[in-house]
Amino acid sequence: MSNDMDPIQPPEPISDADPIKAAYVARARRQYTASTDDIEIDDHPNVGVAEGGAWVAAWVWVTQEDAGFGKEDATECCES
Repeated sequence: MSNDMDPIQPPEPISDADPIKAAYVARARRQYTASTDDIEIDDHPNVGVAEGGAWVAAWVWVTQEDAGFGKEDATECCES
């Protein structure tokens, strides 16, 4: 039984053998990635099934301008 003191467990990576998680991923792809290139879902994303649905891990694109950086600022912060 879970309580507020239990550590949060990361979701399991999806496997091709799990049709329930695969259905959530397929729906997420149709709903969130079909009309934009700003959201991507990996081939085998983490899926956290919960009561009433599931969380599907995705990548969301944020431009450097939207993050508040100018071209020079972003270049300086991200160079290795």
